[in-house]
Amino acid sequence: MKNSFKKIYLSWRPSKGLSRLMVGEIIIHAEVINFRYIKEELNKATKLGFSGYPGLPIDKPEHLASLDLFIKRLINTDRSDAEFLLNFWEIDSNYKEDKLYLLAMTQGIMQTDNFEFLANFELKEGLTFVSDVAGLSHSKFDLTKVKIGSELTFEKENHIKDKDAVKVLFKGELVGYIKKGHNQIFHEEGSLNIKIEVKHITNTKVFKELYVKIYSDSSK
Repeated sequence: MKNSFKKIYLSWRPSKGLSRLMVGEIIIHAEVINFRYIKEELNKATKLGFSGYPGLPIDKPEHLASLDLFIKRLINTDRSDAEFLLNFWEIDSNYKEDKLYLLAMTQGIMQTDNFEFLANFELKEGLTFVSDVAGLSHSKFDLTKVKIGSELTFEKENHIKDKDAVKVLFKGELVGYIKKGHNQIFHEEGSLNIKIEVKHITNTKVFKELYVKIYSDSSK
């Protein structure tokens, strides 16, 4: 089943370990893609060195965008490991040629910059996507306590810096937070049906990450 989303946020951070800022948003109207910078977050980002996304200058707040700007961020479905990547990101193979869908599902993550594209998914039956837990460096959670398939829980938190903040917990212990953009569905009606399951763990001295599968399960 193909996920639907209302918009895709463009997030940026100055460097790893620092909080992300939602500097812009891609808004989809039928086949038309509009992009606009979010003024308040943009002002904060420019003070930290943000100069705009390539092809979308900040001196023009709104743009009629082209998918060509984001193509290099997408999975090459002709790669030998394409099936593994599609499965990792829970991508419906029936829609693997839908570039906007791929951008939303994979977050457009690249190792060469600090941008991510975070979809504002619609909470409905069948929703499934993958996200990485934020704030691990601050929570100091011991990742050896969980394994692939471990069930995590969540708790809404009216944080002073993020009114949509959602804590991720394991047996009541703070693991981290749902990423901005992805956290909004946890505040919608029916959010009690949302489940979180560990998908992938990287746990080394210099690098830690925890990817989770987030899905709507109305059967429970």
